[in-house]
Amino acid sequence: MSDSSFATIWLVGGVALMLAELLLPGGIAFFLGLGATVVATLLFFGVIHGPAQAFAVWFIGSRGLLFGLRGVTQRFLGSSVDRTSTNEDLDAYDQVVEVAEAIPADGEGRVYFRGTTWKARSHGADRELPKGGKVRLIARENLIWVVEAAEEAASDQ
Repeated sequence: MSDSSFATIWLVGGVALMLAELLLPGGIAFFLGLGATVVATLLFFGVIHGPAQAFAVWFIGSRGLLFGLRGVTQRFLGSSVDRTSTNEDLDAYDQVVEVAEAIPADGEGRVYFRGTTWKARSHGADRELPKGGKVRLIARENLIWVVEAAEEAASDQ
């Protein structure tokens, strides 16, 4: 295979990798493709010969481009960062939910929450919390929600 056809293969591969960056964002595929186009240019002008030199130049050149220019390009190309709470319990506290299975004063029942039922235990209630009633989530102990009657929580505030 002649150096010009080998250079064409490297050029096509490099352009394909740079275009793949549109589907796989992150900046890595682009610099791998840029390294391949550098190899294609060096092959075309006869600076390097053969596949061993081409792969060595591509490997070293791509790493150099990646580590040397990726930080610079990321400064100019903004990114979108979405910062949200990763603690779902904090988002759940103080939500009012429905009792699915009556919660005795000294026992456990179940509440509807996030599309399913969860075990629940009443906090300081001296009476049963009836099925269909409303309760407020105040804490969680492992997989059991600690709840209080919604009307009691409203009157305390």
